[in-house]
Amino acid sequence: MHAQRVLNFETATTAQPKDFVFISGTGGQVTFIKTPATTNYTPFLAHAGLSYGISKNLDIGCRLCTVPIPWLIVGPTLGSAIDAKLRLTNITAPYQIAVIAGGGYAYLKILDNNKSAWSPGVAISITRQLNSSTSITFNSRLLQTVIPSALGGKDNNYVSIFGGSIGLSSNLNSVIGIIPEIGIFNLSGKINNVESNGIGIQAGVVLKVDFKKAAFVK
Repeated sequence: MHAQRVLNFETATTAQPKDFVFISGTGGQVTFIKTPATTNYTPFLAHAGLSYGISKNLDIGCRLCTVPIPWLIVGPTLGSAIDAKLRLTNITAPYQIAVIAGGGYAYLKILDNNKSAWSPGVAISITRQLNSSTSITFNSRLLQTVIPSALGGKDNNYVSIFGGSIGLSSNLNSVIGIIPEIGIFNLSGKINNVESNGIGIQAGVVLKVDFKKAAFVK
């Protein structure tokens, strides 16, 4: 779920019990670092995920995504994440609200040295159905990425992020949907004991496939 990812690419509704929902797509990120003044751009953020419905209000998921740490000396790499989503509202409610919690792991390259990074976080999603095939989702996310194996340990190598995003989910048919999303976030942290802060923007789009619904399509 996290691994430095602000975008959610899902709605507040959960996968149906014993149902798999798959998403895959890409996006990009630009960060404007204030201290020191730099602009970093990551043009390709690969993203794939699979969610499984545990009950009518709970699902679990795993994701693979590019980890774009917002500093030039840290190269982007592929990370993994797991999460659980709990829907707090009745399925017939006009607004769906869910809480998501989880964590991610990535193997980063800092100045040509490989280091492990961990990223716990939480999010809140609110979805409003616009019509029979389209919904809009507002997300708020708080997460932190720490690099305990880097020089100086986790206290001198971390980034904290708080941000929000808006996604539009449209069903192309009963099985396949598309979800474009854009988000903005505030970041602060340290790398090699040098403090940095700024803002960032992420945008992307994924395709969604509901396997349970696909099984009924002839």
